[in-house]
Amino acid sequence: MRTTERQLREGKPTIDDMRHDLAEQEAMNMGFGDIVGLLKDGFEGLDNMPDIEIRDEWNNLFGKE
Repeated sequence: MRTTERQLREGKPTIDDMRHDLAEQEAMNMGFGDIVGLLKDGFEGLDNMPDIEIRDEWNNLFGKE
């Protein structure tokens, strides 16, 4: 099993940490077809999402800080 940066982190995550955690989680769940779809269709990067949406999504996936 792969160890994530989130698992190694000490203390509360920053918004940038949360963005990385969300991207890392998505990457671990992606298959080849997902990657092809992203290359064909593109995507909106997490850096373009408002901080509040990042925090809410992070809390939904990983629990409250």
